[in-house]
Amino acid sequence: MLREALCILSIRKMKRFLFLLLILATAPTLIKSQTADIDYERIKIGDAKHMVSGLALSPNRETLAISPTQSFPFYLFDWKNEKLLNEFNVGNWYAGSAINYSAEGNYIVLNQLKYLDFSVNKDREVDFEIVDAKTGKRVKRFEARHAVAITPDEKYVLALSGEEVSFWNLASKKKDKSFKVEKASNGIAISPDGKWIAVSHKLYEKDARQMPNLKRDKKTMKHALKYKQQISVFDASTFKKLYTVNELYDIIYKLSFSDDGQFLMCLHIPHTKAQSSPTGRQMYVNVIDMNTQQPVRRGFVSTASYEPDFKLSHDQKLFGIVSRSNKFLELHIYDFETKKMLYRFQQSYRLFEKNEGGMLVADSRLTFVFLPDNKSVLMTMGNHLVKWNFEPKK
Repeated sequence: MLREALCILSIRKMKRFLFLLLILATAPTLIKSQTADIDYERIKIGDAKHMVSGLALSPNRETLAISPTQSFPFYLFDWKNEKLLNEFNVGNWYAGSAINYSAEGNYIVLNQLKYLDFSVNKDREVDFEIVDAKTGKRVKRFEARHAVAITPDEKYVLALSGEEVSFWNLASKKKDKSFKVEKASNGIAISPDGKWIAVSHKLYEKDARQMPNLKRDKKTMKHALKYKQQISVFDASTFKKLYTVNELYDIIYKLSFSDDGQFLMCLHIPHTKAQSSPTGRQMYVNVIDMNTQQPVRRGFVSTASYEPDFKLSHDQKLFGIVSRSNKFLELHIYDFETKKMLYRFQQSYRLFEKNEGGMLVADSRLTFVFLPDNKSVLMTMGNHLVKWNFEPKK
């Protein structure tokens, strides 16, 4: 019996050994098959030596604005011809900046980033700069603001600080008007037609008491008042509150309208004491349909280490968001309507074994832009750009 048992154990060990050999033998083939169909290329940005932190495409879709970390040049780049157009010294932030163009492309908004660019469980206050897109000269600097946005007519800059939304005249550099939003948090956005201003704020107790699911349970009510926020929409001319979106969100860090104003996107991150995911901190982008004033029930999830970059494609059919696997940063592309993931790019070192002077850093930021064909993106990786054709030509 003992001899038979030992024989059975030896056979099992041999099977396991052979199985491991099979995995090792086929591993290169598996990796190759996963990457063989990925159509991508690396693009060098002049003599940039530091990681890129910010990326934005101009409204005419011809010029790429690029912000690096650890140094303060700011690049304007012809992405079609892969040519550096200009270089300015702006920002002066060690961790770099996020970037947004104004509606007409005359100004660029730089948003200071930190190595932890959201304050865990707290409202975020960072610095902003408004830069002339042609000359690179600073137009206006804002310190310790929650959010900043330029109006579509490019006459004003909206700045959210505390409970005040202020209008700063870009010509005179002076504050012309303002209004207050009780318990405002981090998010502000103005619709592309300039008619609506969306502002995030903490949940009001008077509103919570009108919600059936909260007033029935005191514990749930207490939790919501402590950890949840909402979004209210105001008339941009009269500052009158039009409505509050009928949805509770976690701590809101960013609001962004789609180009046609039909959708409002909300990035929110749970308080660590309200985080329910067993796999770590998750971040969410949810969508509000501005025509119905109602939230779209399914959203998008990210497990990125920082506030994830997210964007709609130019035809508004695709939605991209940065996430992270156990080791690498990833870019996920979804069908915006169905919320189904269509494409996934993992920035594995195996894709770039020939470094050619590039910088590949595991914890570097990933930001991206959709290109005009709606079939490809430009994304950052270290001090390079990567052009990914997720729908390669046949």
